[in-house]
Amino acid sequence: MPTEPNPTEATSARAVKAAAPAAEFAGVVTSHRSSVISAQVQAPLVKLHVRSGQLVRAGDLVAELDETQLRTRLDQATTNEQAARMEAGAAGAQISALRQKLVAEGRLQKLGVSSSMAVHSAQAEYAQASAQAAAASAKALTARAEREQAERDLSKARIYSPLDGTITNIKARVGEVPPVGTPLARVFDGGDLIIRFAVPREHSGEIALGKRVELDVEGNQRPVWATVTSISGAQEPPINFTVVEADIDDSKLAPGELAVASVGRVRIADARGAKR
Repeated sequence: MPTEPNPTEATSARAVKAAAPAAEFAGVVTSHRSSVISAQVQAPLVKLHVRSGQLVRAGDLVAELDETQLRTRLDQATTNEQAARMEAGAAGAQISALRQKLVAEGRLQKLGVSSSMAVHSAQAEYAQASAQAAAASAKALTARAEREQAERDLSKARIYSPLDGTITNIKARVGEVPPVGTPLARVFDGGDLIIRFAVPREHSGEIALGKRVELDVEGNQRPVWATVTSISGAQEPPINFTVVEADIDDSKLAPGELAVASVGRVRIADARGAKR
């Protein structure tokens, strides 16, 4: 038996240990710009024109609310406004007549034909009519405001997308009566994509602003690269992770290659990966 080790065996024994695999984090594709689509008036939802993942343009119809009660409210407000205007008009005609009476009584008193009591009576009638006319005018203005509000409410029964993008997070169902301000869905601008992912505390030292990361999405033939633009502040227990955002260069994406809400695996680029 040889007394010295075989050089080949010795080299094998001193072989460099394989590097540990790079840490991976779950990431989701979202957008810098998004908007909540909500109900601005309370009425039953009768039709939903979109589905999750659908592309829409600004001004596209998203949902319709029942207009029955809204139209009834508008009709009633219109009737009340007309009645208030007629009342104000009648009060105006009465005050005009009483003004003429007051002037006439004043002239007759100067001629010694009418008494001061008649003048005082005419003044009292004129003052009372003026107060009634002012009240009628205020009532007409209030009725007009209610009619205009009813018109605005009716116009809000049809809900449109505020921007171009992708519909997500649909929470409304036909037949429900969503309260005012309740989110029905959300639209994300697909032209300004970012990756959002959580980095556990033990890996927080590996991430920094300007660092490159790669996102692998199942079904895609190549990874997507992005640059870290935002790192949330230190988290207190029991939240032991930091939320990171990385901007994607949309100009390098093929049409349809990546969509909002896509989920994949995020890896921090090493020195070799950064050269790709």
